Amino acid sequence: MKSLSVLALTGLMFLTGCAVDKYQAAVPAFQGTSGTGGGDELVVLLQPVFAGKPFSETVCDNTVGVSWSPEESHNIGFTQRYAKSISKNATQFAMLAALPANQRVGMSASGAAEPINIDSRIMVPVGRFIAENLKLAIGSKGQVCEDEACFQKARQERPSARFVAVQFSKFRVAEAQRNTLLIEAEGTATVNAPHAAPATVPIYNKLNRSIAAEGLFHSDFLRVMNKIANESSANLVEQIRRAGT
Repeated sequence: MKSLSVLALTGLMFLTGCAVDKYQAAVPAFQGTSGTGGGDELVVLLQPVFAGKPFSETVCDNTVGVSWSPEESHNIGFTQRYAKSISKNATQFAMLAALPANQRVGMSASGAAEPINIDSRIMVPVGRFIAENLKLAIGSKGQVCEDEACFQKARQERPSARFVAVQFSKFRVAEAQRNTLLIEAEGTATVNAPHAAPATVPIYNKLNRSIAAEGLFHSDFLRVMNKIANESSANLVEQIRRAGT
């Protein structure tokens, strides 16, 4: 999508110079086995990236990096010919600036001298995919919290459960090669289980796939983008689930 050479084959060259939005509803779909096994309970806290904002409303793109957007968190896709617009991204920049320095580096767009002045914006609602796939993965006996109040209430009500607090320090969405989607995530899972000392384990996944694997139309690209986002989040979810076993 940098030069959009494959997209040109779709017959949309007449749109040269115009911005073209192509998005679809995000469809989380965990393909693994649900439930933690053995009848055990697992409670996971997905700590907010931005204070007071639900993790599931976190989105990531290749222009700004990570931002909070309740509306965009339900969609996945891209905008062709994404022009430089500092004013349009002022809110996202302000959010990033407010993060701790060690976290801000991992959450900002990187890899380009001028990350806003690029041909396309590629957006993935990383929080939505992780949160929804995690719910599917841990099953009906599990619980996913997005704030500390929920987590502490679960501690009081479910003393026999295992508790995992997840903090992500890096999200990255990029087009490493032409017409590909790269999704990278990094964080830690802190585990508390009955009769065991707390333990912290790393979580990491980097996935790079072609978005042209199933066709050359926008609808093909979007379908594959959704599959890549599911594969990436499923890998992270499995790591979180394993940490809590």
